[in-house]
Amino acid sequence: MRKQLRDSSIPEYLKVGEEVLPLVIKRHASAKRICLRYNPTSHAISLTLPRHTRMADGLSFLMQKSQWLIDTLEEMPEQKQIKPGVVIPILGRRVRIRHDATVRGAYMLDQDVLTVGGDREFFQRRVTEALKKIAAKEISRRAEMYAARLGKRINRISVRDTRSRWGSCSSTGNLSFSWRLVFAPREVMEYVVAHEVSHLRHMNHSVNFWMQVELMCPSYEAAKVWLRMHGKHLYRFNA
Repeated sequence: MRKQLRDSSIPEYLKVGEEVLPLVIKRHASAKRICLRYNPTSHAISLTLPRHTRMADGLSFLMQKSQWLIDTLEEMPEQKQIKPGVVIPILGRRVRIRHDATVRGAYMLDQDVLTVGGDREFFQRRVTEALKKIAAKEISRRAEMYAARLGKRINRISVRDTRSRWGSCSSTGNLSFSWRLVFAPREVMEYVVAHEVSHLRHMNHSVNFWMQVELMCPSYEAAKVWLRMHGKHLYRFNA
């Protein structure tokens, strides 16, 4: 259970280098230690405290990590605005974004062009919606195929803008994925899906689990390395 904390003595914003970012402070009943994160989707700082940790200790920890925060922001790639004419990666292909008010339906993806319709003022929102639908379609297709191989049933698949994980699997068979995987090479998306589907059989990261991942995705180690090195770039598109 998370409880957001805010009173007059707690700062709402934090100066990190030359930037001023929102500061979100929460308590978590099951947290074992103070946890500090930068959330690239909301461009905010998140500080999570265990139930009985003093606020003063949390703020002291925050100050001690000031250089880490500065370094983390400096390492983040420059944001790229989604607008007509911009080229973005979609599942490993370079795709140009195009606006055509006469296009019927949500979007049209043809080779290396993604066209969205509607009023120009809603262009960015429609591009985001199109990318989420493309991601959901590809992820669901791959997840159902992997689950069938295991003889397992997926309860529900959701695609959202997750903060700290590319995917997750619950004990009830619900799978969740970051829609931003659409910006990654196809084999990287396939690895993340194989990883989470494998949890339907092994709710751990045992040797048997990784053997199962490898059976479905033989190149998973290369995909893991790619995510570790380039995952932050999936947040650079301001969509």
